[in-house]
Amino acid sequence: MRRMMPHTLQAKFLAGQALLMALMVGFFALALNMHLERLMEGEAREKAALILSQVEAVQAYVRATLRPAMYRLLPGDQFVLEAMSTSYITRAVMSDQTLTREAFTYRRVGIGARNPDYEADERERAFIARFQAEPKLVRVEQFDKIDGEQQFITARPQRFEEACLRCHGDPAEAPRELIARYGDTRGFGRSVGDLAGIDLVRLKVQRDVGGIREATFSFAALFAVGILVLFLVIQGFFHRLVVQSLRRVTGVMRRLFPEEAKEAQTLPAADDEIEDILHGFEAFAQHLRQARQDLSDYAATLEDTVAARTSAITRLAEDRRADVALFVALLNSLNESQNKQQMLAAALALTARRFGASRAGYVCVLGASDYASWPEPGAAPDLPDDWHDLVAAGEPRLTPRAWYIPVQTSGTSRGLLCLHWDTRQEKSARLADLARAIGQQLGIAMENLDALDGLLRQNDLLSSIFEGIDDPLLLLDTGGAVLLANSRARELAAQLGAEGAVPGGHGFDGLRERLELATRGTGQGEFELPLPGGPRIFEASLYPIPQAGGGLRHVASLREVTAERRMEGQMRRNERIVAVGQLAAGLAHEINNPLGVIRCYAELLQASQQEPQAQADIEVIMRHTDQARRVVRDLLDFARPRPAKPGPSDLAAVAASTLEVLRPRGKNAAAALSLEAAPDLPLVAAGSEALEHILTNLAMNALDAVAAKAGEGAAVAVSLRASPSQPDMVELTVADNGPGIAPEHLDRVFDPFFTTKDVGKGTGLGLAVVYGIVRDLGGSIEVENKPGGGALFRVLLPAQEPSPAPRNA
Repeated sequence: MRRMMPHTLQAKFLAGQALLMALMVGFFALALNMHLERLMEGEAREKAALILSQVEAVQAYVRATLRPAMYRLLPGDQFVLEAMSTSYITRAVMSDQTLTREAFTYRRVGIGARNPDYEADERERAFIARFQAEPKLVRVEQFDKIDGEQQFITARPQRFEEACLRCHGDPAEAPRELIARYGDTRGFGRSVGDLAGIDLVRLKVQRDVGGIREATFSFAALFAVGILVLFLVIQGFFHRLVVQSLRRVTGVMRRLFPEEAKEAQTLPAADDEIEDILHGFEAFAQHLRQARQDLSDYAATLEDTVAARTSAITRLAEDRRADVALFVALLNSLNESQNKQQMLAAALALTARRFGASRAGYVCVLGASDYASWPEPGAAPDLPDDWHDLVAAGEPRLTPRAWYIPVQTSGTSRGLLCLHWDTRQEKSARLADLARAIGQQLGIAMENLDALDGLLRQNDLLSSIFEGIDDPLLLLDTGGAVLLANSRARELAAQLGAEGAVPGGHGFDGLRERLELATRGTGQGEFELPLPGGPRIFEASLYPIPQAGGGLRHVASLREVTAERRMEGQMRRNERIVAVGQLAAGLAHEINNPLGVIRCYAELLQASQQEPQAQADIEVIMRHTDQARRVVRDLLDFARPRPAKPGPSDLAAVAASTLEVLRPRGKNAAAALSLEAAPDLPLVAAGSEALEHILTNLAMNALDAVAAKAGEGAAVAVSLRASPSQPDMVELTVADNGPGIAPEHLDRVFDPFFTTKDVGKGTGLGLAVVYGIVRDLGGSIEVENKPGGGALFRVLLPAQEPSPAPRNA
């Protein structure tokens, strides 16, 4: 008998457990120590911040309250250091014994301090150097050992302000009391923003550090005692649950397999109970291997029988796989075929190869002339005389050299599938079922192909109608994404900045978002698109399409109404201008005569009065009378505008001369005036006087708009070119980079008497007169806000038609 070692496994387990628990004690003690240190550091930071806040409160009180009160009470420029110096008072308050009992030290020091007692030491100079190197640094906090004791140090910079320069600026302007006490050499010549020194607070934390260590050691001791108790409990459970169970397993193996137990005793001694059990199983496995060999010899006689049966099952399985492959191939041919003839040709070839037939054919039940053959496509199939009755019966006929399989679907007969062999074939019930399944599968494929062909024709018709509609159309899914769009909608999406936009992509996002906003709630609405050729207005309508699985798709129809809306706006504007013009003409006549009388009597009074005050008062009356008469004259010009001369005129030359006249006004407004004229610009059918009036009004308004940006890149740009959308028109644009025009004012800028300028700086008639001149010339004027900011006025003027060439006599 080999000697057993029942306690080896238990000893290994307990040693590992002891090591793990020791590591746990160390880890939790270290974690507690780190946590307490963070708490101490946080408490020190808060206490230092509170002290600095108290310092700031004292300094603020001296600056805001005490010092101004002393200045009011003291005669002349007398200065009391003990009541007016923030540094002196702060040091006095923070050095009070009542506060210093809180175990902190406060120092306000600097380099070259006026009082040598507050000159910075080496450590404090390091703080000052750091604040000088990093001007944006507002506080430094750190732990340090001073005289062998752990302390928390926090420091913040103090910089000179305007109020500090009386005592730290020019010595000649400093208080006499300050010069008498400290002299005129130290602490002077400073400037606003210079570093005056630092406020430094030192907190003694040595006692807290000792407390942390004591708490850590106490926790480690208590935790170790608890771990020891847990260690002893686990040892007892392990001995009872594991070691004793392993001994019982070993005893069972020896009792049930005594022979194997004897062999196991001859093996080397095991290190523990587990290896002892493994030795027993090793002997048991050897006996099992021998038993397996005996069974193998016994089963050898069964191999021939099993091999024959397996061969038969393999052949059957191969036939089944071939049948499945045939049906899969028939489905693939349906997916790949474009018409019924292609599908029949592929199906005949696949079926004939599967069964080894030499010929295959199909004939339609509606006419024997509608057939298909393999391998010779033009050869007519060999049919029995009663093939119509065979198709109507629906049952396949299998002969040794030919199979005739009716092709049916849903009770409808479609035709007859024929397979022919050059040699005799065996017949079985399984082959009959297979032939019937082939006929049904071929019928289903033909039915699906007919349905698909009908759907494709219907889809082609709908696509043609969809693409042929001149308005943009979109099909939206339940989430609002674009599924389909006609050519007009794709062009519109591309103009929004999404070249090559396709349904389902990101190109339609801008169009879809505007569509949702316009039709929300009612399903109809209007929206405006910022396109390269100018903004365009569309009228949108949504038509719901219920889905079988729930939810709604929508067809979105867009109709452009830009021209209609512009015409309506122009008609409304013209009606307002006509009405206001008639009113202005009547008012001008009624006001002009009284103004003339006032002017006449004012001149008489001026000639008769000699007093300067009376003369000045009369001058005010005459000046305001002249101003009122100018307004009346503008009203008359607006009500009865002088007919514009037809031209022709060189618009580029007129624009250059007009901007040259306005350039001094641009310099006064600190705004850059620029002119960009396209080469070979055609002449316009307008007089130079009308063009100057248009340009002057638009440029002056632009200069007024950019006045607030004087010196900050204010600019007014005038550009001239042939209109890209109307070849017979010339385009004049005046753009500025000012604040732009409020959206609610865009439709009113050409209305008479409408102005956003301050009272007395505009009559509101300038743009109304410009609108009338452009209209009389046969042109148009529009206004819009630029995307980057500012307003843009676009004027279209008719180009001068070339004179006909003279005919030769």
